[in-house]
Order: sequence, then C-alpha cells, then structure tokens
Amino acid sequence: MPDPLTITAILAGVDVLSELRDLIPRLHGTVARGSWLPGSLVSAATSESEPYCAHLEPMVAVVVAGEKRTALAGHEFRYGAGEYLIFSMELAVTARITRADPFLAAAVRLRPELVAELLLEAPSDHTSGPVAGVAAADDELLDAFRRLLRLVERPRDFAVLAPGIEREIHWRLLTGPLGALVRQVGRADERFTLARRAARWLENHYDRTIRIEDLARHTGVSVATLNRHFRAATTMSPVQYQKQLRLQEARVRLTAAPGDVAGVGHAVGYESLSQFSREYRRLFGVTPTEDIRRVRTRPPAPES
Repeated sequence: MPDPLTITAILAGVDVLSELRDLIPRLHGTVARGSWLPGSLVSAATSESEPYCAHLEPMVAVVVAGEKRTALAGHEFRYGAGEYLIFSMELAVTARITRADPFLAAAVRLRPELVAELLLEAPSDHTSGPVAGVAAADDELLDAFRRLLRLVERPRDFAVLAPGIEREIHWRLLTGPLGALVRQVGRADERFTLARRAARWLENHYDRTIRIEDLARHTGVSVATLNRHFRAATTMSPVQYQKQLRLQEARVRLTAAPGDVAGVGHAVGYESLSQFSREYRRLFGVTPTEDIRRVRTRPPAPES
C-alpha cells in the first residue's frame, strides 16, 4: 500500500491537471489576442484531427487532456495527459490529435539564450541524441505551467512575474529526464548549427531536384560530414527531409485544390504520379485520392 506522502503527491498532480483543464479553454481566446509569451500558445480541440503539417521551433508542449502524435522521419512521438514533448530544433513535422475528450495543451518556446545562461548552473552533461522526446511531467513542472497560465488573466502581474516562471520552466526541463534535449537548444553545437542551416535551405528549395553536393557546398562542409551531422540531429538524411517537406506541402495543396492530384504532385517536385502516390501513402497511410475522399467526408474538427 502506498505511503501517505505518495498518495498526497499523486492527488496534488491530479489537482494541478484538473485546474489546467479548466484554465486552457477559458484562456484560449485571450492568448490568441497576444497576452502570452512570444512564440508560445495554448491549444483546445473537441474532436480528433487528420494528419496536418506543422513547422516546429524549439519548444515544450504539455498535454493536460486527450492525446497527440507527432511524426518525424518514421518516428512517432505519442503523448497524452500529464506528458510533455520537447523539440530542440526548427523542423517540419506531421502531427495529429488522436484523442480529444477534449484535447488541451499548452506550449512554451525554448529560448536559446535562457538555456545557455542556465547551463552555467546545471550539472555538466555532454550526452546528445535526436531532436525530440516525450516524458512524464512531474508536479513541479505542471505547477509552473499552472502559475504561468493563471497570470494570463492578470496582465499587470504577467509582465512582472511571467519571466521568472518562464525561467523556472526552462530549469525544470533542463534538470529533468529530457535535459539533454534542452541543452542542445542552448549550445552552439556544430552538428545542430549545420543541420539548421541545411534544413532552412531545403525548406526554400523543396520542390527542386537537388544535388547533395550543392547542399554540402552551401553549408560549407563535405557530403560525408553533411550527411553524418544532419542524420545525427534529425534521424534522417537531407533527401528524406526534402521528401517529407514535399509531401506535407502536397497535402496542404490537395486540401485547397482536391481535383488535381497529378498537378499537385508535379508542383511539389514529383515527375512520376505513381512515385508520388506511393510515398504519400507511406507518410500519411493513404493515397492522395483516398486522402481527399476522407477529408471531404469527415466533418471539420471544431476548436473550443
């Protein structure tokens, strides 16, 4: 049987999640009007979503109700109530809400300059890994989010007190189970700097036929170094990332112009319709034609 302190800690965590579930729907409109931290947000939805494209910058997203899945290069990160996702690098991903009863979450941008400052106080750790990870949020982290959200309704207090809570959130993450990911945000790591530069170039040239030698020349390294650092940072090759960008853009275009699958495939860089359909299915689980049919027949996901 759990001891009384353990039971108290569990109940405290439940109480924090319960209050966050009340706060987020109430603050949804307020936050949208700008009384929030730059680059941060709250999210509220009442139904599941189809896969959609998102461009994420370094951030932490805490889910307080429902479940979401974020996919990157064949790796799927699944996180539900009481869990958080950390993303340490600007990259395009595919995401979807898989349970919305409702789905409620809050995200805070990770600031490199703040992480770098806190690294001076944190235990040294030079481990590294992929750009994303999921972990359970402890009571201290959830309580910091709760206190930050409470301040949104008090703008005068927010201006003075929010920076301190933002700093606390960074510290809790830095000293938590995904601290290595947070460290990557604050370090001038050659691997991540190179990968960011290459990723931005690919995002601006996703629809072109590229030679890996041209990308290596743009980033100022050899092809071998580019491939090694990009894969270490993102778990995929530059060519795989370009393919993901193409397919994500294709899905957006198909939603807007569902009658021209071949034209959309060509517009994002595919010469072969069969290859386009095959790779689209590999990423989204359905062919472009099946996806159009599914989106047409499924009602839109309303937000609270």
